[in-house]
Formats: sequence, C-alpha cells, structure tokens
Amino acid sequence: MMINKTLLYKWLYSARLQILAFVLGSIAISFATLTPAEHLPSAPGSDKFHHIIGFGGLALMCAFGPFKRFIAMAFLIILLGGAIEIIQPMVNRNGEWADFYANAIGVFIVLIPRIGFQLSFITERK
Repeated sequence: MMINKTLLYKWLYSARLQILAFVLGSIAISFATLTPAEHLPSAPGSDKFHHIIGFGGLALMCAFGPFKRFIAMAFLIILLGGAIEIIQPMVNRNGEWADFYANAIGVFIVLIPRIGFQLSFITERK
C-alpha cells in the first residue's frame, strides 16, 4: 500500500489540532501531577516511569503539527514539568529533581524521532 506523502504531511501539519492537544494535554498533566498524593489511585510501575509516560505522551500529542511550533511546545512542556515540581510541595506532593529529569526524558523520547522525521522529509523533498 502506497502512502500519499503530501496528504500525510498536511495531516501532520495541522496547527489547530496541535494547539488543542497542547492545551488539553497540559491541563490533564497538571491535574494528574498536582492532585494531592492521598487522592491518587495506585498504579503499577514506578513514579519516574509515570513521569516519562505522561510527559512523553503530552509531547507525542503535540508532535503532529508545524515542526517549529512543536520545538517551542517541547520546550514549554519541559518548563511545565519544572514548574509542576516547584508547585508540588504546596499540594502535599514531593517535588523532586529526578521527576523533572524524567519529565524531560519523556519529551526527548518523542523529540528525537520527530527531528529525524523532519530531516528525512526535508531531504526527500529535494
């Protein structure tokens, strides 16, 4: 099956969808990470794994859209992770540098392949 690359690129370049994903994802991440610990359900896996999955998921939601905007959003997602770690002690949670690093790792897990995809698409179009 042949994929229409122009159609794929237009879908990946949807700016409105990218902004919507960023806003809704940021609200969801903020709610999940700023809920007091005693109100959180138990979940399998480690806390750091949850941070990697959560922030990587948010970055993945934003990866489909204009590339330059995604780079800016990835930076904002990392800053959001830092702000959340600063705020967490105020809502009976522990703010940790290790959580901040896990947040950033989640973003980079999405950022690196997206950069590779962008570079391969640019090279292919020449």
